[in-house]
Amino acid sequence: MSTKILKGLRVLDLSRMLSGPYCTMHLADHGAEVIKIEDGRGDTSRGNGPFRDDDPTHDWAGYFVSLNRGKKSIQLDLKSPEGYTNFCKLALHADVIVENFRPGVMERLNLSYESLAAKNPKLVYAAIRGFGDPRSGTSPYEKWPSYDVVAQAMGGLMAMTGPDANTPTKTGPGVGDIFAGMMMAFGIMAALREAEATGKGQFVDVAMYDAMISLCERMVYLHDMTGTVPGPEGNGHPFLAPFG
Repeated sequence: MSTKILKGLRVLDLSRMLSGPYCTMHLADHGAEVIKIEDGRGDTSRGNGPFRDDDPTHDWAGYFVSLNRGKKSIQLDLKSPEGYTNFCKLALHADVIVENFRPGVMERLNLSYESLAAKNPKLVYAAIRGFGDPRSGTSPYEKWPSYDVVAQAMGGLMAMTGPDANTPTKTGPGVGDIFAGMMMAFGIMAALREAEATGKGQFVDVAMYDAMISLCERMVYLHDMTGTVPGPEGNGHPFLAPFG
């Protein structure tokens, strides 16, 4: 069996629910040591089913197990002196940190990228946001929280799914989270390559909003070239036939 390509990489995963854990799931699948950091309540997804009939205490939620396979887990209260100190010790020897909080949360904990990178200059700090981070540009919505259906709506995807323009419909899978997580995995790999070459890490952020805009690629250039405002297409295609 061949050696997995990310063997030897250490990732601290502070993320919750879907977008961040989906990103770190891919890293773990390729051999990275992913250490999931949870508070006393645990990741919210631990309570999301389905549960097996032989698990009456609901210890193993399908949602959580699927996304966090192959990871280690540790409980730390980052607001306590002990938890904060232990996390900082882990961060000294980490290659990557992943979080999906709103901008400002880690700063209030005194765990910003800048403070952690001062002690670990090669650190790649990955942040999934709803609408971006002040470090990479400004957005009128940058402080807003977000989750999948918000990203799908704000990113335009819901305007193009469903039977007609009066019935905006989200896609079945949580693509707002999934594509943000997938793009972050790409971003982390690029940043790690740069860190390997220069010895310097960096802050990497992905906005769920941007991930959804990227899925609308044909609709973007259609509007740009023709002025047409795209709408739902059902199972058809404006340029190809037969299709659907």
